Amino acid sequence: MLKKAKVVYVISFFAILVALILSFLGIIGSKLFEAVYLAAALNLLNFTSFIFSANYSIKKSNKTFLIFTMGGISIRLLFMLSLIFIIIKFLKVDQDGFIFALFIWYIFLLIFEIRIVITTITKSKMTKNVDL
Repeated sequence: MLKKAKVVYVISFFAILVALILSFLGIIGSKLFEAVYLAAALNLLNFTSFIFSANYSIKKSNKTFLIFTMGGISIRLLFMLSLIFIIIKFLKVDQDGFIFALFIWYIFLLIFEIRIVITTITKSKMTKNVDL
């Protein structure tokens, strides 16, 4: 699981680096870069909290796993919504760029979350079948 998470962090680092280079070259404005950076940071924070909760709950019972997965999704969404509100309300970022970048990052990282959960569940089922 951590191996796939490292891939996400590396891809995210290079995407932010590309946005930074484009900002220095004047292709995108500094406000748009700031919006992209904040959206990436917010979504990476969300992804990191997923990794911690998944690592904790993956070895537990199915009930505990579902509670952490579904409860974690709810808590993370509420946390993200509150941070999105704070960022849009109090920081002077490009709102259109921020919302678009937030949406793109969220979909990208959600795909990785689903792949990690499916891979982990498949591996745990395979080890249970081998133990029998």
